[in-house]
This record gives sequence, C-alpha cells and structure tokens, in this order.
Amino acid sequence: MRLLEIRRTSGFRVACLFFATFGTASLALSGFLYVDTRSYGRKAAFEWVGWESKHLLSLSPRALRERIDASEDFAEGGRPLVLFGPDHVRRAGAPIDFPDQAPIGRPFILSQPMDHRSRTLFSQLTELPSGEYVLVSRSAQDLQALEKALVETFVWGMAATIVIGLIGAVVFGAGSLRQNDAITKAVERIMRGDLSERLPTRGVSADLAHLTRVVNDMLDQLERLMLEIKGVNENIAHDLRTPLTRVVGTLERSLRKADSVETFRTFNEDVLAEVKTIVVRFSALLRISEMEDRLRRSGFTQVDLGRLLEDAVEYYEPLANERGIELLWDRPEDTCAIEGDRSLIFEAASNLIDNALKFTPAGGVVTVALIRNPLGIQVTDTGCGIPAEELSAVRARYRRGALKTDKSGFGIGLSLVDSIARLHSAAFDIASDGTGCRVTLSWTHTVGTDPSVDLLPAASH
Repeated sequence: MRLLEIRRTSGFRVACLFFATFGTASLALSGFLYVDTRSYGRKAAFEWVGWESKHLLSLSPRALRERIDASEDFAEGGRPLVLFGPDHVRRAGAPIDFPDQAPIGRPFILSQPMDHRSRTLFSQLTELPSGEYVLVSRSAQDLQALEKALVETFVWGMAATIVIGLIGAVVFGAGSLRQNDAITKAVERIMRGDLSERLPTRGVSADLAHLTRVVNDMLDQLERLMLEIKGVNENIAHDLRTPLTRVVGTLERSLRKADSVETFRTFNEDVLAEVKTIVVRFSALLRISEMEDRLRRSGFTQVDLGRLLEDAVEYYEPLANERGIELLWDRPEDTCAIEGDRSLIFEAASNLIDNALKFTPAGGVVTVALIRNPLGIQVTDTGCGIPAEELSAVRARYRRGALKTDKSGFGIGLSLVDSIARLHSAAFDIASDGTGCRVTLSWTHTVGTDPSVDLLPAASH
C-alpha cells in the first residue's frame, strides 16, 4: 500500500522523469559512440588495405610471391593475401575465390564462407602490370568483437541506469511521502482545534518551504483573529453591561417618577446618551472589521500627509487650549504624499492626538511631527506613559492600561489605529519611558517624498 502511495508522489514522478530524460540522453550518446566507433574502424581497415595494395605494386614478382606466402590466413585478426592469374585462377595465398563482382582498385567488403559460417573481410582487388591480380584483405573479426563489447557495455549500463533510477525515485518518493505525512498530521491537529500548531519547516524541500512559511503566516493571523473573536463576546458583555443597566434603570425610574413631559424628556435624554454610547462602540468595532477584511483598499488615493495632519491639529487645538495643554506642530512646505484612504488615516491621526491629550495633564506638551525616512506621523506627549509590560497589549480591543482606567474611553482607539496601519501596510510603533509616550505610524512606500530630511522639527503653534 505504501509503495502505491510512493508511486503517486510528486518526488517519485519527478525522479522518474529525470532519470528517463537522463536515460534517453545516455542512450543517444551510446548510439552515437557505437556508430562513430564502427565507422572509424571500417575507415581504418579500408585505409590499411589501400595502403597495402599500393605497397605490393612496388614489389618485384619474387618479393611479391614471398610476401603472399608469408601472409596470415584466417587466423584471429588475419590479413590474408591472394594472387590470381589473368584467368582469375588462384595461384598463391589464402583459399579465396576470385571475386568476380568486385571493383578493381577500390576497397569493398568480402563475405567468405568458412566452416559453415561466413567471415567478413575488408578487401581490395588490384591488377598488377603482369596482368595478374592481387587480393589484399583484412579480417573484420576484431572490429566485430569491439562492436559486440560496446553493445554489451551499453546494455548493462542502461540496465544499471534503470535500476539506479528506480531506486532513486523510490527514495525521493519516500522523502516526499514523509513530508506530506508531517504536513497532513499538522493540518489534522489544526483542524481538531489546536491553532498553535504550525506546518513543519525543517526537512521540507525548497519547493514546499516557501508555501509552508506563507501558510504559517496565515495561521498566525488566523490564531490572532480567533483569539480576539473568542474574547469579544465576554468583552462586549462586560463593556455594555453598565450602559445597558443604566438604560434599564432610567426607563424604570421614568415609569415610576415621570409625572410631567419635562421630567419624561429628561429621562429620555439620559437613555439616548447611553444608547449613543453603545452605537459608538459598535460603529468602532464595525470599522475595525471592515478594515481587517480589506474592503477599502480599492479606494486608495494620493494623500497629502502634511495637510491631513494640519487639519487634525486644527480640529484638536480648541480641546488642547481648554485643558491647558500646549499642542506643537509645524506644517512642512513641500508635499509629502502617500497612497491610502484619507478618512482612515485622518481617523488614525485623530485617535493618536486624542489619546495624547487625554492622558497628558494640564501644563503638559503634546508634539505632532511629520517624520521622514520613512515618512510618517509621530505623536509625543508628556503624560503618565505606559508600563513596559503593557506596550504590546494596549493594541488589543477593549484593553486599557491600569493607570488609565479613570479616563473615558472604550479601549478601542489604538486597536483601530493598528488595523488602519495593517490595511495600509504601515508600521505602528509605541514607545514609553514611563514619563510620556511616543507613537509612530510610518510608511515605507510613499509618493513624491524627499528623503533628504530626517525629521521635521515641531514648533509652537
């Protein structure tokens, strides 16, 4: 059963394809070597019989006769010589009949029967000045033995290649199967509810490593969202219990004590204020969900960040003056543009300034700056700050620092800014030294910015 599973894996199929390609290339190379070796051997044999024929023409009749008598016959690798008279009758040399159809003065292949089998000779028939003929031959047995050895070598080599290829394919397939089993088991644990489980990245092939990293990043995001969803019901119930209790109590009092239109109106205004508070909270939650669903990314336009910050500062300047807080800001002269949703970025800047003003005592300073390289928004205050252990937790919905529970708010502002930052692929950083807080929202991809300036100084408004 496991062998059938290995056969279906991509590793096994890729390995088989690779070895099939390699085997085809080896077969083509072997065929080329065989044909080239065979051609070279025949060419060398024909050159030898041609050279030997020319040499015999230069000998005297007596020397020629002695040379023919001393020639080898049909021994292994023999080179028989035959002398024929003008009447084509053999006079000396090996027992070979006159080849009537053979060309004169040109090499040819002669098939000579011997002991119930045929022997191939590379031959050339040459006419002597005396009218006699001399047949020079060379046995093809050596070349045939070489060709046979080459064929056997190629066959055994191809068989070894096939065996090694199948073994390699099984090994690769087993490796792929182990990777698939590990990933499958991890996915099954995730499906059973273990959201902390991640796909294995060690021992995974390169083609799966990138995919597993992407899936693990997706699982990190899903785990974060699921943890938020698991706590949202408890948070909503806890956070809305007080205003709903007030609504119920106010309505009961209105039923018992409202003895005039003015008294009833007063009770209704209290109820309306509490209901508006509930609506504001749910509106903030819906906006966070909308941004996390990436529904507004298609509406991104070019936004002048300097002009946007100026509008936000002007909006909060009366509140700062009312609370006795100095609000510092200096508008840059050039255009500092980014791609994004203007209303969402304005809301993020407004939340940062509002938080700074909320937790800065009278006589304190809130500084709004447009930073460069990377371009972004930085809001600094001289308030109570955030404890180091809470810096990473204040981004969560409904989470408010222990030092700030006496301030109005729902604990959604920084969570909203965090969602806006993720929507715009921006960095959102919070830093505090215990005597104040510095919040930065920055972009790495901007439009029309001048990176030569590191920081635009803030001055008194």
